[in-house]
Amino acid sequence: MLFTAQILLTALFVLPFAENKAIDPWPQDPQQQAAALFEAGQKAHQSGDLAKAVEYYGEALKLDPGLWPAEFQRSVALLSLGRVKEASTSIESVLKLLSEFSDSEELRSMTARAHVVRGEIALAEGRSEDAESAYRRALELQPKTGAAHAGLAELLLDSNRIDEAITEAKAAIASGDDRSSTWTVLGAALVIREKHQEALASLNEAIVRNPRQGAALRSRAEAYIALRRLPEAVRDLQAALELEPDTQLRLRLAEVYARNEQYPEAIELLQTVVSAEPDNSDARTQMAAAMINSGRAAEAIAALEKLVAEQPSRAELRARLAELYLGSQPEKALEQYAAAARLEPGQPRHQLGIATAMVRTRRFEEATPILRAVLAASPPEDVAYFAHTNLATALFEMDDYSGAAAEYLWILRRQQQLGDRRRAAVSLYLLGICFDKLGDFEQALKAYENFLQLASTENQLEIDKVKLRLPSLKRQIQEGQGKRRKN
Repeated sequence: MLFTAQILLTALFVLPFAENKAIDPWPQDPQQQAAALFEAGQKAHQSGDLAKAVEYYGEALKLDPGLWPAEFQRSVALLSLGRVKEASTSIESVLKLLSEFSDSEELRSMTARAHVVRGEIALAEGRSEDAESAYRRALELQPKTGAAHAGLAELLLDSNRIDEAITEAKAAIASGDDRSSTWTVLGAALVIREKHQEALASLNEAIVRNPRQGAALRSRAEAYIALRRLPEAVRDLQAALELEPDTQLRLRLAEVYARNEQYPEAIELLQTVVSAEPDNSDARTQMAAAMINSGRAAEAIAALEKLVAEQPSRAELRARLAELYLGSQPEKALEQYAAAARLEPGQPRHQLGIATAMVRTRRFEEATPILRAVLAASPPEDVAYFAHTNLATALFEMDDYSGAAAEYLWILRRQQQLGDRRRAAVSLYLLGICFDKLGDFEQALKAYENFLQLASTENQLEIDKVKLRLPSLKRQIQEGQGKRRKN
């Protein structure tokens, strides 16, 4: 006989129990005694005394080796205790016992649950492929096993199979798995896919179910950051940090403080990291950036100079120091960018830095081929943007108005895509000058008029210049001067 009572077929992880009569003295019949020991194990399991539960389950199995629900529960308790190898042996025994029954819907349901536990054990042992196989086998047996969908979703998320993870997490929830952890997996995957509003809805559900779900708080913070809701991101990161003190979390919170212009808070937090980890160059670099943005430039540069002296082979530190030098000491910036480029020859940002420093020092002819080479290599979007802006400046200063106009047109399109009216106004002004210098008065007029529509009081000097120029420009167009465009 493989099990003692049919009622035990409904077992799942931790089984509910009713008020019981005293279990001591134990019944004399071995099977009845096994059932009583199993019930005692259930009670200990639910009260959190896992070691005692394992002991009771073991005693029950000695009396009735076919009592598979006790073996099932023992495997779950052993896994919770971190006794993974024993849990694995236990769940394999469960599957062997279940395989001896005739097929039925109830049997398939219980076997599916056993495969879920098998998957969790495989994950605990770092056997991802075996875990995936176990979860998928559970779903073959019982397609609506929410725990299998949820376990598979977490595994897929960890292996960066994001779209599949989203599908499985949604299937888990649809199958009735309403746990905070399942909503967290769904929300985290949606954040990666940049579906931030949808992610917030899922992560809110996770946090409602468990306000101390640190992973959900961290993921929701990332969604808030992407949506530029920085105060809310700060709140979630602070809450996550209280739950799990972690250096990377502190660095992320400091970064968001800085983005939100809370520089004193950022610096104070970074100082705690540096005090605990004096060799943490990321924290020291961030602190230098926060200092310079809060008006403490001299301290920032001094801190970063010290860091570069200690770690001269760190290209990213030299590039960061160069960035700090760029505004006031472009020659020093050029030295540091050049050193970074020697350390990382294939990094386009260092080449862009070299060219930018050259433009600042009016070495336009030297900067131009470097900038063209950077653009020819199809760099990341932000690198391409600043390469175009520097190239436009260099060409303009070298009186290559045709080349500069082409660059300003590219820049203007990008600024319009981003809705950046302030910078678009400046680009239109410079584009107007280029067309004006080239004698293309009609295009110059269009550029100047568009500039006036976007310009604000911070462009007052340029506004005055354009207004002075417009009457004579219109007269030249009326008189047929300049380049004539074909209709």
